[in-house]
Amino acid sequence: MPEVPRPPTLPAVYAGDRVAHAFAAGIGAALAPSQDRLDRLAEVLDPWTAPASFLDWLTHITGARVEPDWTELQHRTAVALAPWLAAHRGTRHALLREAREIYGWALDVQDLGGVFTGDRRPLAGRMLTVTLALGHGEDRLTAERRLTRLVAAHCPAHLPFKTVVTADH
Repeated sequence: MPEVPRPPTLPAVYAGDRVAHAFAAGIGAALAPSQDRLDRLAEVLDPWTAPASFLDWLTHITGARVEPDWTELQHRTAVALAPWLAAHRGTRHALLREAREIYGWALDVQDLGGVFTGDRRPLAGRMLTVTLALGHGEDRLTAERRLTRLVAAHCPAHLPFKTVVTADH
């Protein structure tokens, strides 16, 4: 049974005023749902405790990268990771962490890396290569598509990449 809201305490000058007490009780009852919502705001903004109906909104405000066929757990994980990924997007570490936490994948990333300035340029044909050893029971075509979208989200625009999915036997 929900708790009955107490009317706000009034100054002593209104102690005997029934109209003021009735007005305060009405205002208290009207504001009680808002107070409850404010008290529960942290729950709604936390991806692990938010109602499922709020996940799309949380995805939007955090800029999380999600896919339509993800489970609710993957969706919540993506929202929880979004702030960290925003700060580390474009790095090898971010790619590996998102792959591990969303899909449970351990990727092999091959890239020479390095920073090139002035007359120094990257070698011709430099390419980021990301390899996934596919576990038993996983669909190869689905994994290839997911891996390509994942790498595209993390790979710097100037760097070409290729993805390779191998069977893990």
